[in-house]
Amino acid sequence: MAKRSFLRPGPIAISATVALVVVAALYLAIRKPPYQVDLAQVTQGPMTVTIDDEGETRVHDLFVVAAPINGRLTRIELEPGDPVIAGETEVAQMTPVDPDFLDPRSEARTRAQVQALDAAIASSSARIEQARAARDLAQQEQGRMETLFNRGFATRAALDRANATVSQAKAAHAEAVRATEAARFDRDAARANLVTPNSRRRSGVLDVRSPTSGTVMRVSRESEATVAAGTPLVEIGNPRDLEIVTDLLSADAVRLTPGARVLIDNWGGNRPLNGRVRRIEPFGFTKISALGVEEQRVNVIIDITDPPAKWTKLGHGYRVIVRAVEWESANALQLPVSSLFRNKGNWVVFAVENGRARLIPVKVGRMNDERAELLGGLKKGAHIILHPSEKITDGARVERR
Repeated sequence: MAKRSFLRPGPIAISATVALVVVAALYLAIRKPPYQVDLAQVTQGPMTVTIDDEGETRVHDLFVVAAPINGRLTRIELEPGDPVIAGETEVAQMTPVDPDFLDPRSEARTRAQVQALDAAIASSSARIEQARAARDLAQQEQGRMETLFNRGFATRAALDRANATVSQAKAAHAEAVRATEAARFDRDAARANLVTPNSRRRSGVLDVRSPTSGTVMRVSRESEATVAAGTPLVEIGNPRDLEIVTDLLSADAVRLTPGARVLIDNWGGNRPLNGRVRRIEPFGFTKISALGVEEQRVNVIIDITDPPAKWTKLGHGYRVIVRAVEWESANALQLPVSSLFRNKGNWVVFAVENGRARLIPVKVGRMNDERAELLGGLKKGAHIILHPSEKITDGARVERR
């Protein structure tokens, strides 16, 4: 019976096996695991670049009814939302204000002025009589001179002098009469200053009526009070005739044109409203930002193009967010802005190929807050890394988080 022989591994084979196991263990121990990253894809579809800012709604034609006189305003019964009709609806009632009391010094001065004017009237009346007598005498002399001239006993020069004397006498008489009338008016004005609230006869009530048809937007003066002429009382407008005003940075305003499409957001509805830029005002102004920085701003007026039935709850002075469309495309190749970063002055991204990060230069066009237009460097469907950290390098192993 034959005997089996078993070959035992030699010392060299054992050493090689041990060395291989140690090397494999060291490799597994020191090999870095792939980085966990967030991935996105290059997509193609609609893209819009907008200029965003806060806006405020306002009635297009707002009429302010003001007090026409200095007087006592009775309580205004109208309330915001009440309809008014032009020339019919009574907005308020006013009575002329009573005169103020005079202090003793002003009263004494006024009474002395009245007495002085009485004396001036008496003096003017005497001058009237004097001028009348001179006029009558000149007319008599002129009549006699004309008779003598017709008979040939007086010269033409003498008759002309008589006629001139009559004209001068008539003018002097008229001047004296006008001076007396002026003195009487001045005296009446001075006497009016002596009228006190107790001695003044009360005047009638003045009705202030609405100048236009619409809705009461705000009552500026509700309670009874004494107001000056020109004091705002009520604001009237049409709440269905709204527009939006927003003050954009002048650098942003020049990028828009009248007729540009506008999305009106955060107004309280479920969906944004549509609007159009109607006017970009040509005059800018300086405004201090919340950070204390001076900014040049320009008012941009926007019309709401959606029917009023969609925004019936909007009113005058409401806050909205406007997104004026600077550029839009229906089929733009695009990628997230968060995947882009600068490398040697150029835009680059980390694309993922076979589980490794590859640094790819790209050419981008328009950008908004979230997306950038891709003009070259990658194709649709390519996977790219979002928010790449400084640990990721070209060729590094990565995997989706």
